[in-house]
Amino acid sequence: MEQLKDKARKIMNEIHNLPYYKNYAAASGAVHNFAQHEDAVASVFNNNGLTLWNPVNNEKPTSETIWKWINSSINNTTLETSMPDNSYMSQPCGTHDSPDFIIKLNNVFFGIECKSADGFSPMYNSGGIKQNLIYVFCSKKTNSTTIYVGKDVLSIEQQKLIDELIMKQRELEKEYNEKLKAIDVNHRGISYYTRPMIQQSGGAQYTNYFKHAEKEKCEENVYKFMNDIIELNSL
Repeated sequence: MEQLKDKARKIMNEIHNLPYYKNYAAASGAVHNFAQHEDAVASVFNNNGLTLWNPVNNEKPTSETIWKWINSSINNTTLETSMPDNSYMSQPCGTHDSPDFIIKLNNVFFGIECKSADGFSPMYNSGGIKQNLIYVFCSKKTNSTTIYVGKDVLSIEQQKLIDELIMKQRELEKEYNEKLKAIDVNHRGISYYTRPMIQQSGGAQYTNYFKHAEKEKCEENVYKFMNDIIELNSL
């Protein structure tokens, strides 16, 4: 168990020490060996003995299965899985959904999401902030990386409120799209869709991930999060 903890810490330390890279970009933010952020993170996995897993079509797990695997480790639930021990999978839920990676250290799963921005805070798309994902965020302005678990940025109560808002927006959209359809004299099928996006405001004390008062605590919580899950699955 201690060896597994050490391995997890080493991997996250190396990721934490990465400089800035763009996500899905043609070139890195500086003169480095990798074209994009995800490639640099994958290299850390490779250098620490993890093997890229590329399942064939009939073995490729669904998004639902990926999250079952991640949650099985969080809840210490035994599942039969096809993913080999000490391996990782890139874009397991597709290119437009998180996480960017699922890794399996021995029999323990972790989801990792890569974020990159010119400024001091990332943008979260319609997928939102997942409570139990490990986030790796690098900034062009600082040329450095910070790490955190989703639950240290967005609370469960806040997520419930956002979910409630999205549901109400969908109901309102349906009502108004019916009205738009009724007056569609040009026969263009015009409709409206609200894309959920999470942003942050309130000044640097809230939005600067590198000067935030909880930065070091959040980073250390990543190691604690991984240790706790490893311990739970070693019982």
